[in-house]
Amino acid sequence: MARALRLALALVAIVFAGAAAAQTLYASSLRTYSDPGYHGVEGNLYLVDTENGATTLVTSLNVGGKTPVGIDGLAIHPRTGVFYGITAPTSSVIPRSLVIIDPTNGNVSLVGDLGEIGSDIGFDPDGTLYVWLPIVRRVGVVDLDTGHVTPRGNAIAHGATKGGFAFIGNGRAYLAVTGGAGTLDTIDLATGAVTTGPPLAGAPFPDLMTGLAYWRGTLYAVNTNFGRSTEANLVTIDPTTGKVTNVGPLPNDTDALTFGPSQGTKDMSTSILEWRIPILVALGVFALIVLVVTMRPTGKPKA
Repeated sequence: MARALRLALALVAIVFAGAAAAQTLYASSLRTYSDPGYHGVEGNLYLVDTENGATTLVTSLNVGGKTPVGIDGLAIHPRTGVFYGITAPTSSVIPRSLVIIDPTNGNVSLVGDLGEIGSDIGFDPDGTLYVWLPIVRRVGVVDLDTGHVTPRGNAIAHGATKGGFAFIGNGRAYLAVTGGAGTLDTIDLATGAVTTGPPLAGAPFPDLMTGLAYWRGTLYAVNTNFGRSTEANLVTIDPTTGKVTNVGPLPNDTDALTFGPSQGTKDMSTSILEWRIPILVALGVFALIVLVVTMRPTGKPKA
């Protein structure tokens, strides 16, 4: 019996570890007029190496296959694997809107106007999308069908022009919305209540923290000197002490981060998660069969 249970549990671990391992850090950029090397808003989607910040271009982002668009926030639905983004308020087309991004060709499709300016978005495990609203300094819930945002909780006392947001479990998320020299806070997503955390220390740029992403106990962020030369660095933040560690430079005007399945393993990992209940049932039946076989009497035949 014990052997059968151990075997079934091992198979469960292998199956779900395969899905969990297929996580990649993505980044999106917002190219603005402040960067003389680019012409207006020209957003891109990248893969990011968490060891050094090196990026690989996945695709440029555009509306209708021709009009460039910049993305302020990026999140991947935990069940469907669909890429969602929010557009910059300065975008010449569909500003401050919820959009769906096709990572295979960069096509951006409008869902709807947010009704507010958002700076970062993130899903909880159930597929509810949250957004940080820097103007009203509150969290909001995003309707995936219409894009409309419903603010939640009371406004914090002060905040930066942009900020980062990352879900960490148990209905809570990290917030870095008071600048690179501000604090790392936590928020109760059910009530919108914010608890002030440790002060940030050691950030390459004191201006802004944007695009938080949390995976397996490590908190990543984009640290930028937004408003001057649009430089951006990938950093990690120690949630206990607030210490910021520089990982490496990112493309100018990188604005959002999110973890999700890599494109090469997306279908497999998503399918595994969607079929987890049938898989568990099948493994349970397998363990029962093994148990019956191993407990069958093996007495000596009669003379």
